[in-house]
Amino acid sequence: HLAGIPAPPTVGKVLVMGSILGCRSAALAMAACMSVGRSPFLRIDNNKRNSEEEESFEEMKRRKILEEREELFKTVGNSDHALLAEVYLRWESCSGGGGERRLYCERLGLSFNGMRDMKQLVRQFDSSLSAAGYKPSWEGDRNSSSWRTIRACLVAALAPSQTVRVQRPSAKYMETAKGAVEKDGEARELKFYIAANGDSEDKEGVYKGYHGIGEERVFIHPSSVNFSTGSYSCPWLVYHELVRTSKPFLRDVTECSAYALLLFGGRLDVQASNGVIVVEDRVRLSANARIGALIGGLRKKIDDLLSKKIADPSFDICSCVEMKLIRSLLLTDGLGR
Repeated sequence: HLAGIPAPPTVGKVLVMGSILGCRSAALAMAACMSVGRSPFLRIDNNKRNSEEEESFEEMKRRKILEEREELFKTVGNSDHALLAEVYLRWESCSGGGGERRLYCERLGLSFNGMRDMKQLVRQFDSSLSAAGYKPSWEGDRNSSSWRTIRACLVAALAPSQTVRVQRPSAKYMETAKGAVEKDGEARELKFYIAANGDSEDKEGVYKGYHGIGEERVFIHPSSVNFSTGSYSCPWLVYHELVRTSKPFLRDVTECSAYALLLFGGRLDVQASNGVIVVEDRVRLSANARIGALIGGLRKKIDDLLSKKIADPSFDICSCVEMKLIRSLLLTDGLGR
């Protein structure tokens, strides 16, 4: 499947997994934003010189743009990629043509030319997907508004080589009338680590404090919408682009979920005596052995279905009972309805 898609393997995986997980349109948008080279978001600063000064028209305009972005970010979860997908899908659905789309770009501080570049890539990827047998259908887009499922496409494409461990500080509490309440986390208190490759394990800046695994500390780039995120429900992220300037920066990250990592994160090691499943020798998830056995069976079934799809491109993989079960697990994070 990947050989027929004119894109790097990670981008191709996003497209294929998005198609079989029922979020084809969102996957096309994410693949385009990963390939376009430069984010369509324009840089917006909102630094007032003095809090007592009256807000100027330009300052108010910049503030409203940042507020619009923040509200949109809340709907998709902690993900740069999902945010760009939602931005593109809303831009594409503007009914008034070019004029309406330009107004939308002004409201969110977007480059109109950048959005048109994304549209061109979406068309190319759409054509390649259709040629590989993943044609547009209702079943292929039934989870287009489920951001848990959409983020799982990124995990399938980028894990395990591009996973990030989030080290959270000890919980802090404050006294209220109803008793002690845990304080919200702050972004500056979080630390992020990626696995050190074999050549750099003995170099300076590599730590082995996490179960003896060599790790390198990295930082979220200020241009990422996750730069100010103070808490993650899952302590694991995936990233697409790493740049090394004054520090190693992650330009874009997406928060993982437990079941996305179990299903797509890499090789599983079920340690029944410890009540832990280790994914690719690094990601440790608390779970019993029964879950590990069930997940292993589902993963094998995915491989079998993909092999069948290669042999018969007309085979409808999205409608299979096993894929519906996997989509349900991702949709609810294993908690059922």
